[in-house]
Amino acid sequence: MLVKNLKVLHMEKPLAIDVVPYFSWMMESDIPNTMQESYQLTIKDSVGNCIYDSGVVESSRNAYIPYKGAKLQSKMRYLWTVHVLDNHGNTATATSSFETGFLSESDWSAKWVKAPGKRKKGKPGFGKQQPATLFRKQFALKDKPVKARLYATCHGAYELYLNGSRADSRLLAPEHTVYEKYLCYQTYDVTEQLTEGSNAIGMHVGDGWYLCPQSLPNMKKMDYAHAVLFQLEITYPDGSMDMIISDEDVKCSNGPVLSADLYAGEYYDANKQIKNWNCADFMDSGWISCMEANYGYESLVSQIGEPVMIVNELPVSRLTKSPKGEWILDFGQNIAGFVRMKVNAPKGTQITLEHCEILDKQGNFFNNIQGAGGVGKGVDQKEVYVCDGTSATYEPHFTYHGFRYVRVTGIEPKAEEFTACVVSTKKENLGTFKTSDERLNRLYENIRWSQCANMLSVPTDCPQREKAGWTGDMLVYSRTALLNEDCTAFFTRWLYNMECDQDEYGIIPMVVPQDGNYPSMGKLMSMMYGVKGSGTSSGWGDAAVIVPYSMYEITGNTDILRQQYYCMRRWCDYIILQAASNKPKDSTIPDDIEKYLWDTGYHYGEWLIPSQSKNGLDMKNLKNIMSMSSCYTAPIFGWNSVHTFAKIAEILSEETDDNILYLSDMKKYQDIADHMKEAIQKGVIKEDGSMPSNLMGAYVLPIYFNLVPEEHKETFAGNLVKSIENNDMCMDTGFLTTPYLLDALCKIGRIDLAYTLLWQSKKPSWLYEVDAGGTTIWENCNGYDDDGNPGNLSFNHYAFGAVADWIFRTVGGIDTKGAGFKHFRIAPKLDGKISSSSRSYRTEQGTVVCEWNITKSEKKNIFSLHTVVPCNTVATIELPDGTVHDVGSGEYRYEVEISL
Repeated sequence: MLVKNLKVLHMEKPLAIDVVPYFSWMMESDIPNTMQESYQLTIKDSVGNCIYDSGVVESSRNAYIPYKGAKLQSKMRYLWTVHVLDNHGNTATATSSFETGFLSESDWSAKWVKAPGKRKKGKPGFGKQQPATLFRKQFALKDKPVKARLYATCHGAYELYLNGSRADSRLLAPEHTVYEKYLCYQTYDVTEQLTEGSNAIGMHVGDGWYLCPQSLPNMKKMDYAHAVLFQLEITYPDGSMDMIISDEDVKCSNGPVLSADLYAGEYYDANKQIKNWNCADFMDSGWISCMEANYGYESLVSQIGEPVMIVNELPVSRLTKSPKGEWILDFGQNIAGFVRMKVNAPKGTQITLEHCEILDKQGNFFNNIQGAGGVGKGVDQKEVYVCDGTSATYEPHFTYHGFRYVRVTGIEPKAEEFTACVVSTKKENLGTFKTSDERLNRLYENIRWSQCANMLSVPTDCPQREKAGWTGDMLVYSRTALLNEDCTAFFTRWLYNMECDQDEYGIIPMVVPQDGNYPSMGKLMSMMYGVKGSGTSSGWGDAAVIVPYSMYEITGNTDILRQQYYCMRRWCDYIILQAASNKPKDSTIPDDIEKYLWDTGYHYGEWLIPSQSKNGLDMKNLKNIMSMSSCYTAPIFGWNSVHTFAKIAEILSEETDDNILYLSDMKKYQDIADHMKEAIQKGVIKEDGSMPSNLMGAYVLPIYFNLVPEEHKETFAGNLVKSIENNDMCMDTGFLTTPYLLDALCKIGRIDLAYTLLWQSKKPSWLYEVDAGGTTIWENCNGYDDDGNPGNLSFNHYAFGAVADWIFRTVGGIDTKGAGFKHFRIAPKLDGKISSSSRSYRTEQGTVVCEWNITKSEKKNIFSLHTVVPCNTVATIELPDGTVHDVGSGEYRYEVEISL
């Protein structure tokens, strides 16, 4: 038996944690039916003192084990060891480490320093920002260190250098957060980069999200200066310590980045490069001394999760000259990232790279993306590089784009000189999926590419127009995201920021972080509908409850439920208060029912229902379109949050002996949820079993959430089927209902119709996008108009990709029967169109495999199944002939005869 994959806060050997940790591990054994009987967790400090011993804990739990010892010390390295006993009497032991960061504000000795002079607020658009800033500090060390940790952050976005070399490959640190309350610092192990004698720290700082006009923080007092904070702590071979901090000795200068904007792009003049500016022997006598800034340390937190970085590189797939005579690079894949370019042109040559997702009908460069926030002129998405006459390799420092195509002007390009750098938050891949149908495989790839492009610092809606953390998009996609990649630490950080953005009324805004124009836009919407506080919407704010619960369902993570508990409760209280306090003017529903319906305020409804958005957003009829669906989405999603929160309270009540609060909340909120369900059945569903709107989604949600009264179930099923038949056997559901569409059909016994929608290739459908050449999931299912002209919405937007959750369970055949896949089901559902499928998913316990194929002959059809069940789990295997096998860990093969 082996114990492996040891993690702290779902990270391997983190360098600077500042919250109470939890621990996870996996078991491996060749012996079938292996379960963990007990574990013992011990922790030692850097001098070998045991500071925590859990004792032998009889439990099969191997993930999210909370630390229950004494308070940890700042900047300390700890070794933790887990000793596991299995049900066969075998034992195994494994050890890993973690370090703490700054656990108190007093740990900071460094001073915030900023570039002197008044810096103006940047304006949207290319070249309308002030230059990036170079910061440096030179210092001497008496010996080469045996340990060196550098803690750093900035106002803006930075690249960190030690003696001329990058500290690591991360991009756009300190990333996108609610800066006033939650500004991350990063920790670097720079032991090998330092030397005895003279050394230098360099920080190259651009605007990033902090100073970008489209994402300015929602702060009362804003200083537009680039500023840095760093603290280098050194241990010498003799045990003595040294510290180098940011202070008035830091010097600064402008450099070659003349302007940089996350949306518009970067303007780089190679003639203004300052060679060796970040090296120890550089003469900086002409540089300006920085000013101390009193920004404080209250908002500083250690970054949880992996950094933004280059995760893939793509060569040029095709270099063409368009009908207009434009040189266009086609990288064959829509991505988030930037282009790396090899340059060798005369001094003064200006090379321009302009990025777009699609070409127009004739094959010309086409900017289909409107300005950030969906208004104004198109986003520039370009780089301009001015050559200095030497050979060089250039990639932008402080921007990224959403693109597949790049228009090159200023030179005649050569394909081999350009590389597309795919940028995302680094995350472990957990899943694979492949079938005998190449179009379905391509759909899966499109979903993965959209997830990659939009999991960048925060979960974004699109990588070119808004790059914003829209909450509703992640509500519908969170399960799929977790079934593809390890998003635990990534989501945890975003949810912490969600709590930071929650207002005094309990409102969760539509976008987290809520910055740029979103706060004023939200308040305006609230005022228009007579609601106090930040702007929100059902199905968007509900992410506060649904995303943590999805994390629990997929991974068994109860820590996130505890951490977000009060945030979730305050959101539910807001829903309950809105339902009880506000009544539509034209409502004829009795007050005892009406007070449990959330049916006032601003709501997006389903959002982008295909039949209502054939040519993008219909701004003239937008209010009418939203009201057509919000009459059911608001009360149903409001009920779902309250109902789910009651379940969360019950889950947590079973986790602790001190469960009075949780048990009280469970009873209170479930009672309210029951009243809300009754109100939906009496106040939304009509007496004849119809809905106030005849949209497809109006029947999907009540069926999926089991809200339909028994006497109306047949009517609802018939209306849902009829709505699909009347829509030419195509889907017609928006963001909030599409994830539940195919499951709703399965609930009424029409899996055949669910498969019909999956295999549909007419517009709108998932495979229409594939057949049209899409390489990512589109924001608008229609994509192009009937004349073949592309629409003005994003072609890289993961929301409709939530169908992968159903595909993984139904085609791939793997579904959880309990939180975290401790007990799961292997049960592929066949439809005759594919002959094989292979799905794997690495759970918190280990990797589950389900591979099946069908061998056809004139006499019989044989279904063959190969499955792997990891240690510490049990599986229920359901074969197509109706036989069921309950098994423990091991590898299994089955063959049964089937009819097709």
